[in-house]
Amino acid sequence: MTPRLILLKIYNKFYVFFYNKSKYYIDLIRGNTHINFNIPIIKTSYINIKELNLSNIDPDVADYLSKMYIQHKFDLLGSGWVKNSYDSAALGLERYKYDMNVAAPASAPEGYEPIDWQKDFKSGFRWSEKKWYKDQRIAHKPGSDIKVPWELARFQHLPQLAIFTMADPSLKEQNLKEFKNQILDFIRNNPPRIGVNWTCTMDVGIRVANMLAAYDMFCQMDGGGILDQNFKQTLSNSVYEHALHIVNNLEYSPHLTSNHYLSDIAGLLQACAYLDGGGEIDAWLAFALQEITCEMKKEFYEDGGNFESSTSYHRLSGELMAYSVALILGLKSDKISSLQNYDAKLWRKKPKLLPPEEQEFKILDGQIALPQWFVDRLYKIGRFTADITKPNGEVPQFGDNDSGRFFKFSPNGEFLSSEQAARKYLNLSGFAGGGEPFWDENILNHSALISFMGGIFDDEIFKNDMRFERSFVRSLAGRTLQVSDKTYKSLIISGVKFGELSHRKSIEFKIPNSQEIKKIFYPDSGIFIFKSNKFYLAICATPLGQNGHGGHTHNDKLGYELWINGRDIARDPGTYLYTPIPDRRNEFRSVKAHNVPIIGDLEQNSWGEGAIGLFGMFAECRCEVADFGENFISLAAEYKGVKIIRKFEIKEDGLEIVDMANREFYYSKFELYSNGYGKLSRIGALNE
Repeated sequence: MTPRLILLKIYNKFYVFFYNKSKYYIDLIRGNTHINFNIPIIKTSYINIKELNLSNIDPDVADYLSKMYIQHKFDLLGSGWVKNSYDSAALGLERYKYDMNVAAPASAPEGYEPIDWQKDFKSGFRWSEKKWYKDQRIAHKPGSDIKVPWELARFQHLPQLAIFTMADPSLKEQNLKEFKNQILDFIRNNPPRIGVNWTCTMDVGIRVANMLAAYDMFCQMDGGGILDQNFKQTLSNSVYEHALHIVNNLEYSPHLTSNHYLSDIAGLLQACAYLDGGGEIDAWLAFALQEITCEMKKEFYEDGGNFESSTSYHRLSGELMAYSVALILGLKSDKISSLQNYDAKLWRKKPKLLPPEEQEFKILDGQIALPQWFVDRLYKIGRFTADITKPNGEVPQFGDNDSGRFFKFSPNGEFLSSEQAARKYLNLSGFAGGGEPFWDENILNHSALISFMGGIFDDEIFKNDMRFERSFVRSLAGRTLQVSDKTYKSLIISGVKFGELSHRKSIEFKIPNSQEIKKIFYPDSGIFIFKSNKFYLAICATPLGQNGHGGHTHNDKLGYELWINGRDIARDPGTYLYTPIPDRRNEFRSVKAHNVPIIGDLEQNSWGEGAIGLFGMFAECRCEVADFGENFISLAAEYKGVKIIRKFEIKEDGLEIVDMANREFYYSKFELYSNGYGKLSRIGALNE
């Protein structure tokens, strides 16, 4: 760096430090960080509940989950169905367990027990409700997981309460009151910029979107005035505070934006669509729409896959895109008019807000027209998920899986007994459900995203049993989009030549005869699929991800998932945890956790030491297509002097996998398996 650039970086560091300190002291001196004025009460509605298809909502599940949420029992990130209150005891995370309970606030409504929003109710660790949001430490104590309070405070259970109320009107009064009380509980005990739930802007964006979706639906069912004017004013103020927080805390970098930034702007879009327009709100709305368009090009490949190199993060980012597009298509006429004459100078953050005439989106005949390349790529996002889905409805688990969602509308899973759940999942050791049923969410079923896309595109590939999501998006958007390019991207052979590889091993599997096996290749995403009704093979050769940063990538290159005739034969082990137990994080993303050729103790890509290394890798492995044909594909991997070619060939009665390397190699037998963040079982347990 030049001396001038070094001085500029030092100046910026000092500027940010003193700016944050000044904001910190202002918030502490004020004592109350809520806005000191009332914004117009939100009266806009985008969701017509009469158009929603509830036929896939099981009334037994609706009744069960409503009861759990009202009792403040949540199963989040592997917690099991446990109560979160100020005096609840934690089950513990592996060997870590904390008792940090404090007295509950005294101002709760009669009959309502407050939720402890600052507590990781898995380990029992509690963050301070008095600390400024930027002073909260993420990896605080071993076993503590900040994602747990963040996940609860996303409020993704509140739209479900509204949906369950529509499915079973007898639940209306209790669910309306619970929605109101939880919103007021959160607002009262999580003032802006104070406590753990303002630390991550991504979660602020997801939260405000879920607040608004639930509010929109509940308002249409509230014939008795449970949601009174005082409540509506309080909620409307909070929506503005959420939007303001997002604007002032964008997770933006000119070098890298990811699902976090996409969540920020998706939440901002939702808030601005509902808030009364004018001035800054119009500029915020225009910025959100501008950045949704920009992030499509940055975060999604031309073939439709996501640049995080994770099938689960593809689902999260795909939902963010699909719902944002649906809302953009359904924006009210006054919002559309504002996009033609907003004042770009009112936006003083980075990146820059372009004036109306320079935007890629256009206003035609009173409607927003998105660029055709954008529409085509959105379609391919949905098709990617449909294509990678196994016949059993689940997706392969390549890369990280933190169970992240934008909205969780239709419940997706199965009932177990508490005893079955405790036997199935090692993380529930010691769990006592009191004989109650245990709803086990299927996090690997991504059919909701496919259904979302069915609300935007009339295409058979997006029709499935998740009918609510399709009707919700169709109600929101009010119209569908037309695709101009449905072609698959061509696969190009790299032409890599390793010469003679002296070490060779092969693996064979029997497959059903007379199967018409279709091959589907995603070259940008590095995922290659062979599938039929009774056979499924997905092969991983994903890029490092995040433009080479590798934050959510695993050392799974040349790995595969195999499903034959109704049974999983080989599965990626998943993720399990991030920061609570760093050794577990590294164990699950290591080469030894995957069904790939292993050379000594070498990792395909190395990572840094300590907490900073948990979300990044060094780009050391090159993985490319060496050759392919009608019934085979060969992939080459090269790293740290290692050269490997792995060939997958489908023959008349079987699959043969041949590995060749320039050094002696072996296969590891990893016994652990995680089908969702925080969930832990043993290989084979989920097939029993």
